[in-house]
Amino acid sequence: MIIRIVKLVQNEIYKIIKQKITYFSIICCCGIVVFWGIGTDYFFPENVQPGAGYFFLLISTQTALNFLGVLLILIFSSILISSEASSRTLQMMMVNPVSRLELFLSKIIAGMIFSFLLLLSIVITSLIFGGIHFGYGDFVEKGLILFTKSQIFLEIFYCFLIILFPLLAFSCYGLLISVITNNVAYAIGVSVGTIIFLDIIRERLNLSPYLFQSYIETPFKIVKSITEGFKVNWKPEIFYCIGIPLIWAIGCFSIGIFIFVRKDYKS
Repeated sequence: MIIRIVKLVQNEIYKIIKQKITYFSIICCCGIVVFWGIGTDYFFPENVQPGAGYFFLLISTQTALNFLGVLLILIFSSILISSEASSRTLQMMMVNPVSRLELFLSKIIAGMIFSFLLLLSIVITSLIFGGIHFGYGDFVEKGLILFTKSQIFLEIFYCFLIILFPLLAFSCYGLLISVITNNVAYAIGVSVGTIIFLDIIRERLNLSPYLFQSYIETPFKIVKSITEGFKVNWKPEIFYCIGIPLIWAIGCFSIGIFIFVRKDYKS
């Protein structure tokens, strides 16, 4: 089973490299970071403050991810199965000696690989621009080192690790919609539309604590405190940042695989 999944994942990686949406997504998200980098004098007039470089790294990554990145991850995930079902590529794949569970797992992994590549490209671009305009060093205030460079980057690294859990939930949700409908346009519209709709009503109905998309910003808000000279306190928010998206991911995965193994793709 593992060998077959590895081969399926290799095939998915080849598709990711080949697809134009991969490069379009990276260019668009990195473009947002570049925009922030070009406008540093306007957005960050007090760039001599300690922690300015780290703050730029966090705020530019957060902006690119929240403004466009998660939507692109949703779009990519929502077409993973629907596009192949509509083009009948999926039917031909099912002729091979692989189970639907293995095929579904490979799609989940493909969604996470795409998410990781997008996040990595955003972070690298932000890291470069932050280094050019502000630089990175110890957080020094009145001659006293509050945090070393390695301490700050370690907390930021934790932030990016935690972000992977909400991104996993986005991928699983998009894949669930991709299983429900074979129409690519419907899949994209429903996945993106429902998330935007929930974002609009979540504050009014007090739904934020229960929605995975609410926790895409939380790790950034927590770790930003270190750029202001305060110690990062992950508890208790870290449990919600990981737990709620993980519950959603498991739920979407379970419903998705339940539908996928029973759906008739021959007709």
